[in-house]
Amino acid sequence: MSDSLPDITDADRAAILLECWWSHDGQWFLKTAAAHGLADAMERNEDTIESIGRIEMKKLHTAMGAPAVAGAADFLKMHQAAQQLIGWPASAARLDGDGFIVEIDDCVVWQMTEAAGLTDVAPGCRGALRRQKGWASVFFSAERFSWTREFGLPDGDSRCGYRFSLEPY
Repeated sequence: MSDSLPDITDADRAAILLECWWSHDGQWFLKTAAAHGLADAMERNEDTIESIGRIEMKKLHTAMGAPAVAGAADFLKMHQAAQQLIGWPASAARLDGDGFIVEIDDCVVWQMTEAAGLTDVAPGCRGALRRQKGWASVFFSAERFSWTREFGLPDGDSRCGYRFSLEPY
C-alpha cells in the first residue's frame, strides 16, 4: 500500500468501494434516461427486475432445499418465501383454481413510485409484476402463466392484489 492511504483500514476500503458500487444502478438508470429517454430507461429497468427475480428465486429455492414446483399451490409456497425474503408485507393469498391471488395490505411499491415522482410515467406495479414474472419463470414457461394486477393504486386502493394463473400442459 502506498503512503497516500495510511489511515484507511482494509474494512474501510471495502466499505468505500462497496458503497460506491451500490450507486451504480442509480447512475446507470440516470445515464440511460438521459441518453434514451425515461420510457426506455423504465423498460430496461423492468427487464432487469425480471432477471433479478429469476436469480432471487433460483437462489431461494436452492437455499431452502425445496421440492420441485409442479403447480400453482407449490409455487404459492415459494412466492410467499420470496415475499418474506424481500420484505413485501403480503397479508393473504387465496388459491383460485390453478392460480392464486396475493393481497398486499400497503403498497410499498407505489410509495416508492410516488417518492420518486414517477406516478405519471411508471405505475409502480409494472416492476412488481415483472419481478413476480421472473420468480414464476424459474418453474414454468412464459406461455404457461400470467400475472395481472387485480386492484390497488393508482386506482385509490392502498392494498394491492396480483393474480397468478397457470395454464394446464
